[in-house]
Amino acid sequence: MEAAVLITGASGGLGKHVVRAFASRRWQILATVLNEDERRQLGDVHDCVTFECDVTDPNAVAELARVLPENLHAVVHLVGGIRAGRLIEETSPDDFGFMWKLNALSTYLVMHATLPILKRNAGAFVAVAAKTVLHVEPRKALYGAAKAAVAHLVLAAAEEGRAEGLRANVILPSIIRTDANLEWARPGEEQSWVPPSDIADVIAFLCSDEGRGVTGCLIPMYGKLPA
Repeated sequence: MEAAVLITGASGGLGKHVVRAFASRRWQILATVLNEDERRQLGDVHDCVTFECDVTDPNAVAELARVLPENLHAVVHLVGGIRAGRLIEETSPDDFGFMWKLNALSTYLVMHATLPILKRNAGAFVAVAAKTVLHVEPRKALYGAAKAAVAHLVLAAAEEGRAEGLRANVILPSIIRTDANLEWARPGEEQSWVPPSDIADVIAFLCSDEGRGVTGCLIPMYGKLPA
């Protein structure tokens, strides 16, 4: 039986590239979507099974866990979000709650649901955090804090699952060259950004047999932007 991968946030700007990367490598693809519109966006991917699931909702993720297949060998967690542009004293508790829920809580819930299967299968977990985890930037404090929590959770999972052969790694991108980001880019600025297909290929490698020796790593992918 072919190995299965669960991809959260699969219909997003990076997610579509990740789905294609795994499809080209003939993985069985499971994807979470929020609604029918997101499901339609993945309609051209052969053999992609979708589950309507809000991964920030504990009950929804628990329901998802009950239907995950035993051949699940990889989980790629792409769900996340940002509200930036303000100093700490200008932000609100709602800003922090929004980013904590979408980034850190979703990571915890997905890991809680899938790590038991991944440990049995010596599988792989990959999440996406952000450059600001290692290189602190002004006006991104709450986002950076939430993404730092994502990174810590994944690195802890790498240590907790090492004996079972579980691998867990974090991609730290700068600005990804997605359609959404291109909408606000100044002319030519996007040439310094990291292409989403490059990130997708690294994620697929980390989940493959060839990447089985890599675990507990923060992997910077900054494109041409300086550290």
